[in-house]
Amino acid sequence: MGASGAAFDVTIDLEGFDPLAATPRDPDTITLAARAAGVRLDDVPPPYDEDLRALVGSRIREAIDEKVPPLIRGAVGPPEYGLIVGYTDEDRYLVRTFFDKSDKPSEIGWPDFVDADHGGPVFLDRAAPPERTVQAREGLDAAIARAAGSEGALTGWAAALRDDARWADTKHAGTAAFADHAMRVVLADKRRAAARFLRGLRSLFSTPGGDLLRAAESYGYVVEALEKIGTKPFDASVAMRFLDAGHRRGIAKALEAVLGHEKEAHDALGAARAAIRQR
Repeated sequence: MGASGAAFDVTIDLEGFDPLAATPRDPDTITLAARAAGVRLDDVPPPYDEDLRALVGSRIREAIDEKVPPLIRGAVGPPEYGLIVGYTDEDRYLVRTFFDKSDKPSEIGWPDFVDADHGGPVFLDRAAPPERTVQAREGLDAAIARAAGSEGALTGWAAALRDDARWADTKHAGTAAFADHAMRVVLADKRRAAARFLRGLRSLFSTPGGDLLRAAESYGYVVEALEKIGTKPFDASVAMRFLDAGHRRGIAKALEAVLGHEKEAHDALGAARAAIRQR
């Protein structure tokens, strides 16, 4: 997540509060992540005729046997990425997604391979990873490029929570509460990854080590602030509290504190990248 820049991003759907907007799914981010992982993406979207179905099925089984399971979009539920982790003798496939109904993998068949966003497999072909210093610079550049957008997203998120009229319809409070909660969980996970990535870079770049550590600590403060608001599993009590205007304003105030930590991290990232350029 660090090398792709996803760990440093904040993406919010301020119009519809769709929690999927917070997850990294854009092509540029996915391509950078694949490059850092030492793979190339081969997107093979359905629908398939009979011959192509046989070829895709054979390739899926081969990838699983070689321990490089393909990604798949929208296999279960919304068009979020999951993994094809197994197959059966009946030409069916086992997938793991965020939307599985139990601890066991979900099972899908060819009727579930509909289009690019609903059952679209993405194969991971092994490739040579970039040098660690190149990967590190790309990650820092991606982080800095996302800084202004992330600050704007946090500002808009806090403002939306202060807009009491927007949340007057209690029928949709559960959906809104889930979206707000999910976005916090995703953001906390991103910032944990950002802090890990930056601490790892100190072994590569000694000159900006202090700035890298300062940025990592700022992201740690972001995680702490989000955990205080709430990042544990969603339940009915979370939705009920969201109905209270005072509680929403409390979340907004905490997000404004998060924004302050984000700005400190962005300043440190800029200083670190400038020091690396001067080497």
